[in-house]
Amino acid sequence: KYSKLVTQDVSSMNGWLPEYDSDIEIAIHAKGNTFDLVEEPADHSFIRGSSIDRSEDVERSDYEDESSDKDDSDDGQEIKDLQNNFEIETTTTTTATTTTSTTTSEAPQLAQPNTTIEKSRLYCMVPYIWSPRFLHSYHAIHASWGKRCDILRFFIDPIIGDSQVGYYNMTLASDTLAAAKNANLTLPNDVVVLHDMQRSWHTCEESDDEDKTCRNIWEKIWRAWVYVVTGKGGSTPAGSDVMVGANISEWFVKVDADTFLFPENLSRHVKARNWSYNDHHYFGHVLHHRVKDRGVPIVAGAAVFFSRATLLAAADSFQKMPKENGNEEDDGTCGDAFTSTEEVVTAICLKEHSNIIAEPTIDYQGREEISLIEVDDIIIYNRTAMGEWWYWEGKKRFPCHDTGDCLSDLPLAFHGYKDSKLLLGLEKEFYGSVMKGEKDDSLAKRNDNKLAAFNWLNFDRTYKYFERVRAAMRVAAKEEESGSNIEIAKKLPAQGKNRLYCMVPFILAPKSMPSYQAIRNTWGKRCNTLKFFVDPIVKDDEGRFIDLRRSQNGTKMTLPPDVVVVYHIHRPWHTCESKKEGNCRNIWEKVWRSWLLIDDNGESDSSEWFVKIDADSYLFPENVMKYVEDNNMSPDDHHYFGHKLRHTEDRNLPPIVAGSAVFFSRATVKGAAAVFREFKYKEQNMSVRKCMDAHTSSEETLTALCLKQHLGIDAAHVLDDLGDELIAVSPIEDSLLWNRTVDGEWWYWKNKPKTDPTTGREVHKCCGDFPIAFHGYKDPMWFYKLEDELYGMNDLPGISDNWKKYRWHNLNETNRYFDRIRRARNARV
Repeated sequence: KYSKLVTQDVSSMNGWLPEYDSDIEIAIHAKGNTFDLVEEPADHSFIRGSSIDRSEDVERSDYEDESSDKDDSDDGQEIKDLQNNFEIETTTTTTATTTTSTTTSEAPQLAQPNTTIEKSRLYCMVPYIWSPRFLHSYHAIHASWGKRCDILRFFIDPIIGDSQVGYYNMTLASDTLAAAKNANLTLPNDVVVLHDMQRSWHTCEESDDEDKTCRNIWEKIWRAWVYVVTGKGGSTPAGSDVMVGANISEWFVKVDADTFLFPENLSRHVKARNWSYNDHHYFGHVLHHRVKDRGVPIVAGAAVFFSRATLLAAADSFQKMPKENGNEEDDGTCGDAFTSTEEVVTAICLKEHSNIIAEPTIDYQGREEISLIEVDDIIIYNRTAMGEWWYWEGKKRFPCHDTGDCLSDLPLAFHGYKDSKLLLGLEKEFYGSVMKGEKDDSLAKRNDNKLAAFNWLNFDRTYKYFERVRAAMRVAAKEEESGSNIEIAKKLPAQGKNRLYCMVPFILAPKSMPSYQAIRNTWGKRCNTLKFFVDPIVKDDEGRFIDLRRSQNGTKMTLPPDVVVVYHIHRPWHTCESKKEGNCRNIWEKVWRSWLLIDDNGESDSSEWFVKIDADSYLFPENVMKYVEDNNMSPDDHHYFGHKLRHTEDRNLPPIVAGSAVFFSRATVKGAAAVFREFKYKEQNMSVRKCMDAHTSSEETLTALCLKQHLGIDAAHVLDDLGDELIAVSPIEDSLLWNRTVDGEWWYWKNKPKTDPTTGREVHKCCGDFPIAFHGYKDPMWFYKLEDELYGMNDLPGISDNWKKYRWHNLNETNRYFDRIRRARNARV
């Protein structure tokens, strides 16, 4: 597939390569003890193989492109010969002369605006360099996916050409004429010249400069989007471009020239999710490895999709952002910069100016709809075998991550096809002779009689995947003809369903690890997402405290992927571990910073429902979903619910949700995070009367106070239809014995109504048949006991089975209650 290989011994690589900071792509193939490093003009570097260190603290090496000036005419002619199979009409226009050339593109004349409102029109924007050695991809795009875009534009620097034919500035009329006359280079009408570009691509093409910083893709991207909206800063050879303004399309994509796009699947993607182009949507293949240094998840540049609303917000932020530091590298803020990290700065601008967060394009099985490297390579990726390098970092784990075939049957894009013949091969696979089963002598000659454009790598698995794609696209097309979207809806991720994100505040120390294991082995596995949020101070097996904010200790600690470090906590837990130095249990700061972190990391869009749950609580995630469904609750409305306690009303404070299990809707998480984002560190503050940072363990009180003061949200009590409690704030065998008449009005009963005003029935008794949580199990062995009672439990390797000896001290009442739970569940099933 590749033109030039350079070999480097893997032993010289101390780690993997930092992201998106070079003008080359290095693709790595595992071959014994060496790797092939391939220089290619692309937006990303993606790994092949799984046996190297993938840390990101190594400076990327740059290699001079020994093939950059090779004669491309043979390849160009082969591409054009292949193009004839797809019958595209070609014309070429220049302001000075009309000419025919083997090195110029011949594109259709500009179409007139479509006056019919089509709710899923797609504008395809391709950043491009107009140089003879790259023009084969222009022809291939027109012969394949480009013709299915509603609007297709190539955005180029004003400088075109190369060192062989010369460089020409298309902003100058004299150079435009000279390019046509001397180099036979003319620009088609679907090319937009960005005349205001300040940093050209060509000045260090042959540079020995190790940094090679001429690939300044960020400036081209933001100027291109501004042009799309305003028509300013660029022009087409025809002069006026009627295809400007946000109203020309509903959806927009920036797509790399080495990407194969499925425009019609974009329409299916947004329709199946019932998305509106008037709402903010910024989506694609989401990567999380830049969260730790830039604070945002990003959409990989292979294909970056915007709704119309997001395009308008982006263009507005790009016009307003600072431009004075454009010759400097990006600094983590929204501004012009001399950088190729366009994905990162785009994400920062959208977050800073409009609070828009990247949304992943995955289906209901977690399969990616955008492949970041060639399909026949990524089809065998295995997350466990490869380890948590930047590609996997921060992604929710799905079964397909470890079984391969983690690509959706209705893909949006495949990336990494530098050889344009491969783009045309994909066209045959999904739209041409392979899809149609037609005779085609150019197809790969195979003994198994399978039709394929090429003998792809990992052929059998790739062929099976392509067959699934072809089948899914045929079904989708038939359903659209009949007006049905059943199959497309089945491909949806859990979006629109009720997913639960379980957030467990935790202290990472040897004595707490049995709880960590027990949660993961029991109720935690039924959460859609389970994360443990820990202080930056952890304790190792030797009793040493390690500050994860610094690398001062000689000890290196590897954290599990479901552990999230809340780095910015000011009040560490460990200074009074023995409780001799005051109140170190400052749970409030950890809780509000954890909610803020979930929103800042973009995870507030990953689920519909969220729970902050104590590590000594046993949760029933499936019953949470039943509760919200039975009560017709929407995640886009404000909901704050759990076991409501009202004794705080005696102090003129709002009722609270007991901290054993505190539930938020998605809307409430986002609203609360916006409030917490304004907090200032108050070192000595211990007040629970104001919504602010404080040195206190009264997280329930301050949570209720903040939601009431700023969002007008009251705590809602989780009861079943009979008025029985669904959350026990103590171990269940104790709660079953509580009696209001006998116990008296202590804080648990304080201010709760005694009867239902409609039915007159006594309420707040323990407990309903579909419980949501039991609290107070400091010994995590009880989790295994509960799991065995209610779900069935097998012995686990390395886990003590002492729980089998445990007995409920209120045995008869507890067993009767568990029988009710099992009967109710079976009846529901």
